[in-house]
Amino acid sequence: MIDSNNLDFKKLGFHAGLEVHHQIKSKRKLFCNCPTILEENPENMEYSFYRYFRPVLGEMGDFDPGMLVEFEKGYKVIYLANERNTCTYEMDETPPFFPDMEAIEKGYILSEYFHCTSFAEEIVVNRKQYLDGSITTGFQRTFISARDGWVPVNGKKVRITNLYIEEDAARRVNWDDTSSRTVYFNLDRLGFPLTEVITEYTDVETPEELIETAKQIGRVLRISKIGRRGLGTARQDVNISITGGNRVEIKGVQDLDLFDLMCRNEVVRQHTLIEIKEEMLKRGITKDDFEHTYVDVSHLFESETKYFAVICPKMKGLFGLEVQLNKDFGLEIFEKSMLISGVHRADQYHSDEFEDESIRRNSDYPSKLEIDKQLYEKLCSILNPKENDAFVVVKGSEKQSMHALKKIIERIKMALDGVPQETRRFIRNGNSEFLRVIHGKDRIYPDTDTPPVVISLDKIEKITRNIGRRPWEVFEELNSKYGFSQNKVDLLIRDEQLDSFYRFTAELNMNAHLAYKLLIDIPRENRRKDVIINEEIIERIADLLASETIIPEQLDQVISLLSKNKHLTEEELIDQLNIKEISNEELATIVKQKIDFIGKDKIQTSEDEQRYLPKIVALVLKECNYSIKGQTVVNLVNSFIKEVI
Repeated sequence: MIDSNNLDFKKLGFHAGLEVHHQIKSKRKLFCNCPTILEENPENMEYSFYRYFRPVLGEMGDFDPGMLVEFEKGYKVIYLANERNTCTYEMDETPPFFPDMEAIEKGYILSEYFHCTSFAEEIVVNRKQYLDGSITTGFQRTFISARDGWVPVNGKKVRITNLYIEEDAARRVNWDDTSSRTVYFNLDRLGFPLTEVITEYTDVETPEELIETAKQIGRVLRISKIGRRGLGTARQDVNISITGGNRVEIKGVQDLDLFDLMCRNEVVRQHTLIEIKEEMLKRGITKDDFEHTYVDVSHLFESETKYFAVICPKMKGLFGLEVQLNKDFGLEIFEKSMLISGVHRADQYHSDEFEDESIRRNSDYPSKLEIDKQLYEKLCSILNPKENDAFVVVKGSEKQSMHALKKIIERIKMALDGVPQETRRFIRNGNSEFLRVIHGKDRIYPDTDTPPVVISLDKIEKITRNIGRRPWEVFEELNSKYGFSQNKVDLLIRDEQLDSFYRFTAELNMNAHLAYKLLIDIPRENRRKDVIINEEIIERIADLLASETIIPEQLDQVISLLSKNKHLTEEELIDQLNIKEISNEELATIVKQKIDFIGKDKIQTSEDEQRYLPKIVALVLKECNYSIKGQTVVNLVNSFIKEVI
């Protein structure tokens, strides 16, 4: 396995694209009038029902391969619902209502933020099939708003290929047991308006560019004030490929801090799968070598459960190769067979695990079938493997075991083609596991329940006419004007304080760094102390600063007073601040005293001056009860220190 910490992404032909799903603010759901309210307490769910799903033919008369795999899982889907936020539309008992026009208009506004040039003049709702149970209809209603946009990333343009508005899916509530044939969903989130922003994957060549692309899209959703905030409102799917590999979609990556690890692990996985393919070809292995001939070996185990085994010709040593951190190729195969057949990965065993140094034997994955030396030899005597052969053993009911072994053989055959195109689920340790076969074009077809909605170009122009500054434009302005870093600009956008910042600096003539401190630093510092500084207090402090009723040095005292009693009058506030009237002579005396306190002998050079200046100024301000501007004190301290030096 190649070193994940030392990868040349461009040499490996790394490419990555994003599918950013973000809920947008709205009063109602996209295709019904239910409010967009989540039910946080599971005990408040009022009723439940269940469904089974089957695939339907696409427009071209074919079944989507991803849908067939979902059907093969045989899920029983149980839905939990509450009348407060769910109606007969979510139950698929009522046709859709007219789409929410607020969501449609916000789709056009977002498209303008992303520099899109091709706007949809007719909203045509399509159905996108999902048979995993997350949508009661078996399909998601979705429509395109615009195409051909871009975001700037490290000096180049990463293209936005499509921007969609669609309904969000239901929330799954039992992710812990992925081997179960019964899944549970909460219907409260189903139907929330959602935007999907898709980037051109060939434009991104490193994880750093991928992270910055995700940040730029997130900044737009924040600065436009269209994206909802809170846990679970944003989800990102990442499509990754390398030269010789294949496009793999990794779902559910929410934390940008994990993007780099996820990309590295997927590159290693694809690179290793390519090497396994080459080794299989070198050994002369063909797909015809693998037969669906399963041997009942139950009598070797002291259990009432059935055990079946299958020979894997010329595969010895390949199952044990590490494809991801602490995960071998055998486990990669078993994860897929588990999800489809329901046989837990712990009940599937490959012969390379018999080696003491095997990856799976020494990993932290769930317990596995223990095959000791005596049992291993008995298995070999029955299966009679050749020197270079491997074998697999599966534990479970006869029906499930046969199903699992069938999937195992199919997946081994796929290894001769290299990296399979598939959708995978992200795991917090940076690895991923099989979720489903990647969907094709056959899963999408027009929705016959919703008529097209015509939106004229004149109306689109009117909707998008007055959009605000784009985040990259804001950064360029604040960086050149005030030297603000990207992180500072991001916090202004994330906390939705950009409008207030521009107003404080333009209308109140406030210093930009003071405005930032008042809007970002002070509220965040006080939140850590469990002191909430609301907008009303911030606005009042800004007015007091603008009128020079208070000075910046008194901010901490003012905040402490107003957080305890926001109804203090200006006179009461000034009185409680206990502002001292200090003459120039008194101030000079205090400054000399503090310099003497520090020690004149310690201040002999300009470096000493820089070192002790902040401490002296702080002592003087405290002595004066912060009634003097800091810059006044700095100037006076500097003049006295220069006499000493």
